[in-house]
Amino acid sequence: MAYIRHIPPAVADGRLAQVYKEIRDGVPRVPNLMQVFSLRPETMEGVYHSWLALMWAGRVQRQTKELMAVVVSGAARCEYCVDSHMVFAQAAGMASDKCFEVERLLDDATSLEERERLAVRYAAKVTAEPRGVQAGDRMMLARGWPSIEERVEILATISALNAVSRVANTLGVALEIPATVRRYAAGRRGAIAMLSRLTAVSVDLGERSISASPPERNREAMRELFCEQLGFGQVPPGFELLEVCPEAFDGQLRIMKKSVAVLPRDRWMRLGLIVGRLTGCDYFATHCAQWLTSRGEDPADVIAASEGSPSRLPDAETCCLRFTRDLTLHSHTMGEDRVHELRRHGLSDGAVLDVAFVGGVFNGMTRLVLGLAPF
Repeated sequence: MAYIRHIPPAVADGRLAQVYKEIRDGVPRVPNLMQVFSLRPETMEGVYHSWLALMWAGRVQRQTKELMAVVVSGAARCEYCVDSHMVFAQAAGMASDKCFEVERLLDDATSLEERERLAVRYAAKVTAEPRGVQAGDRMMLARGWPSIEERVEILATISALNAVSRVANTLGVALEIPATVRRYAAGRRGAIAMLSRLTAVSVDLGERSISASPPERNREAMRELFCEQLGFGQVPPGFELLEVCPEAFDGQLRIMKKSVAVLPRDRWMRLGLIVGRLTGCDYFATHCAQWLTSRGEDPADVIAASEGSPSRLPDAETCCLRFTRDLTLHSHTMGEDRVHELRRHGLSDGAVLDVAFVGGVFNGMTRLVLGLAPF
């Protein structure tokens, strides 16, 4: 099912059973991706609510958001996520030929409208080459999406999929379409068509009323998280723009707060430093480095450990850093042996999930900072 232990819905109890029930109330079957979070029910709940807030609310069409999800998943080379969002895109009404053409050709697909093309181009670049994102790329996206509300929704969707696709890859989430079926293009295409029809009749893809805290309350909660709890000098630049999309803001804040809660603070900062540097996000690279320095830890030693060079850090920390580095750069190449390595250094399967989750969240947050930066 995955590289880590999971608890299937049939044997779940307590809080986990409640979260599973909530998911089944919205979709007929709990996706394999959700089940991989079963050792941490509160994290699973946060991921599910964030998915609802992004995909079932807002001004941007569901088809467009699913298209962004396909593009990001493809750029991150997450087969699980590509298949899943191809299903949802077609269930939402997108033509099958268009889905497969965009999957294959990205912004060169002739079936794209111009504003879709600009969004696809940006999504592919910020996923595969985040350090290369410049003001011109953000201006290009704004040309196609001048409405700040719509642009923030697009950026939030790109951010979320950059997080989720890496978690799915790193933890080996089992494909929903069996390998024997997807071995041939025709088999995979037929399975996606069948699943999309089933999804269209069994899942309400229309806009839902998603509860969200008022923007001013989330603004204060974000300030408290970054400035008081983490001790950073400021909130991430541009994050105030999230206020124009209350549901997306609520979902993002929920995930950010959960990521801080599941790891020891020093480990969280080390992972933030590594992902921030690798993605070119100065905000996290600088603030995490400053936090570590104030506690007597040399950021250069952390970076060296992530690259496999000798360091003064314990072996378990070094292993977590290398794991997060590879999750950021090429999660699709990581096999079950990497999870076994973390276990050998004393991490439980729940702790492995926490590291993968936080590494994924940082990959999303850094790309959101890059997208929301001023021109």
